[in-house]
Amino acid sequence: MLHDLGIVGQIYVGVFALSGLVCVAAIGRARKFQDPDVRRGLVGLLATAGGWALLRAAGFLLPDPFRVPAYIVGLAIGFATVWAWLYFCSAYSGRTYHRNTSLRRVSAAVFLVVVSIKVTNPVHGAYFTARHVSTPFAHLAVEHNVLHWTATGLSYVLSAVGLFMVFQLFFESEYDTRPLSALSVLIGLPVAFDITAQFTPLLINIIYAPIGVAVFAVGVLFVFERRFLAVQQASLGDDLSIYLDERGRIRDYSPTAREVLPELDESTGDRLAEAVPSVVEALESDDQILERERSGERRYYFVSTSTTTLGDTGAQIVLLSDVTRTERQRRQLAEREAEINEQNELYRGVIDVSFGFVFRIDEGGRFTFASPSVEEFLGYSPAELEGQPVSVTLPNEATVERAWNEIEPIFDGERNMVRDFPLETKAGTTVFTDVRGVPIYNGNVPDDERTTEDIVGIQLMVRDATNRREREGLISVINRVLRHNMRNKMGVIIGYAEMLESRLGGEDAEKATRIRDTADQLLDLTESARRLEEYRELSPELEPVDIVPMLEDTVSELRIQYPEASVTIDAPDTAVVNAHDRLKTALWEVVENAAKHGGDPPVVEIDVTVTETGATIAVRDDGPGLPEMERDVLRSNVETPLVHGEGLGLWLVHWIVTSLDGELETTAGDEGTTVAIRLPNAS
Repeated sequence: MLHDLGIVGQIYVGVFALSGLVCVAAIGRARKFQDPDVRRGLVGLLATAGGWALLRAAGFLLPDPFRVPAYIVGLAIGFATVWAWLYFCSAYSGRTYHRNTSLRRVSAAVFLVVVSIKVTNPVHGAYFTARHVSTPFAHLAVEHNVLHWTATGLSYVLSAVGLFMVFQLFFESEYDTRPLSALSVLIGLPVAFDITAQFTPLLINIIYAPIGVAVFAVGVLFVFERRFLAVQQASLGDDLSIYLDERGRIRDYSPTAREVLPELDESTGDRLAEAVPSVVEALESDDQILERERSGERRYYFVSTSTTTLGDTGAQIVLLSDVTRTERQRRQLAEREAEINEQNELYRGVIDVSFGFVFRIDEGGRFTFASPSVEEFLGYSPAELEGQPVSVTLPNEATVERAWNEIEPIFDGERNMVRDFPLETKAGTTVFTDVRGVPIYNGNVPDDERTTEDIVGIQLMVRDATNRREREGLISVINRVLRHNMRNKMGVIIGYAEMLESRLGGEDAEKATRIRDTADQLLDLTESARRLEEYRELSPELEPVDIVPMLEDTVSELRIQYPEASVTIDAPDTAVVNAHDRLKTALWEVVENAAKHGGDPPVVEIDVTVTETGATIAVRDDGPGLPEMERDVLRSNVETPLVHGEGLGLWLVHWIVTSLDGELETTAGDEGTTVAIRLPNAS
C-alpha cells in the first residue's frame, strides 16, 4: 500500500506519522511539569494533535471505504486540539479561564455542536465533499464547504487568543523569548499551508495543523525546556529567580534578578556560593533577608528556595521576593518596640518614685495587672492578684460599695482622686492609701474619636497614705489644742484688758486698749487657721458660680459690721465663673481688710469686669497701703523667719483663689491698695 502512494504520498505519510509520534513521545516529558493545570493542558494538546496526525497518516494507507470515516474522526479530534491549546495557554500564562465554569460549559456546547455537524456530514454533506483521486498520488481529495471554513475560522480565532496570552506572558517576563516566540508562531504556521493548498496543486487540500504542534512540542520540551519553565515560573509573581542544577550550579536567572545582583552576569555554570555569596548568606540567616541597593534606594528581599523538574533532572529555584515595604514596617515596629520598652522603663521609674504601686482592672472589676511593688505593700504577688476581683483587697462590704461608687465615674471617662481609701493586706491588716484612677482606652481608636464605649479598663495609681495621715492627724490635734487654749486664754486676757481699760486713765488706759486689740488679732488668727483646716477637707471640684449675688451678700454684711465705711459696687447683672462656695470667705477677707485698714472714714470700691476668659474682682481702699512685707509673702508664697505676715487672712485668700485655678494680684500706692482676684470662665 505504501509503495502505491509514490514518493509524494510517502512523504505525506512520513511527515504526519513522524509528527504524531513526536507528539506522543513528548507526552512523557510534559508529565514532569509541576503545575497540574499546565501539565494537563500540555498533555491534552499533545495527545489530540498526535492522534490527529496519526489518523492523517493512516488515512493515506487505509482502503477506500475507511478513508472518509477516518477523516471525520480526525476532524473531531483536530477540533479538540483547539480547546486543549486554549486550556494550556490559560494555565501557562497564569490565568484562570480554564477553571471558569461558565466558559467551560459554553466551550463544551460549541465543541459538541461543531463535532455533531462534522460527524453527520455523510447525511447532509454541508461540511465537506470527498472523492478519490490518483494525482499526484492516490488519496482522498476533500472539498471543504462553508460550514468547514466557519468552524476553521473559529478555530483560528481561538488559537490566536491563546497565542496572545502566551506572547503577553513572554513580553512581561523580560526573558530573551525570541526562540519561544518563534516556536509559538510555528504552531500557527500550518495555517498558511491550509490556505495555499486552496490555490495550488503542489499541496493537497488537507489540514496541516498537527505538524505545527509537533514542532512546538519538540522546541519547548526538548530544546528550550529550561527557558520555557523559567518564563512560566516568572509569571507566578514578581519574584526574582535563579535556576540551579542538581549540583548547585547556576543554569539561568531572570533579567530582574541580574538587575538586583549584577554579579550574576556571565555566571552561568558557576556555583551560587561563588557567584553571589550574599544570597547564600541570606538563605542561611534566621530572617532570610537580603539587603541591596536598587535604583538609588535600600531594598529588602526575602530569599527562599523551591525544587522543580527540568526535563529528566531535578533543579532548584532560588526566589528573591521584594519585601521592602513589609521589612521596613517590621524594622520600624522593632524600633518602636525598643522605644516603647525604654518608655516603659521610664514609666516604671516614674511610678516607683511617684506611687507605691499600680493596678489595672477590667470592666468587670478584676485585676489585669499589678506592679511588682504591690507585694511589699500588700503582701500579694502580682500573679496572685491578676484575675482576682478588687474585693480581695478590700476590708468589708461597705468599702466594696464605696470602691464601685468611685470607679463608676472613671468608666464614664472622668478621672478621680480618692484620699484615705482603706485596703486590706494579705495578712488582714487595714492600711490607708491615696488612689488616682484614670480610664484606659482601646489603643486602636484615635484620641479624637474615643468615646466611653472605647474604655477597656481603669488604671489605679496607689500611694501609701499612712505617714501623711499620721502627720496631718498630729497637726490637726495640735491645731485644735492650740486654738482651744488660745481662745480660752485670749478670752481671759481680753476680759482683764477691758476691765483695766474702764478703770484706768491716760497712758495706762491706752496700754490696756492695745492689749485688748492684740488679743482680738490673735483670736482672728485662730479663726483663719480653723478655716484653712476646714477648707482643706473640701472637695476640689469646681462648678459654675454667679459671683454677683455672692458679692452683694458680702457687701451687705460689710455695711452692717462697718456702718461707717462707704462701700460701692460696680458689676454686671451676672458674672459666671468656675468657682466654689468657699470663694465667699476669700471675698469677705479682702473687703473686710479694706474696711479695717482704709481711711477715716474708709472708702471701699468694688469693680467686676467680665472678659472672654473670665472675670476680675478688684477691691480698692483708700488706706495707707498693704505693707511691703505682706506683699512679699503673697508674691513668693513662702514665709520665713525674715519674711512673714501679720496674720493668716491673706494666706487664706491666696490659698482659696489658687485652689479655684485663679490668680491674686495686689498693688499699693499713695491713694490706697487694690486687690484683684481673677477667676476663669465656667467651662
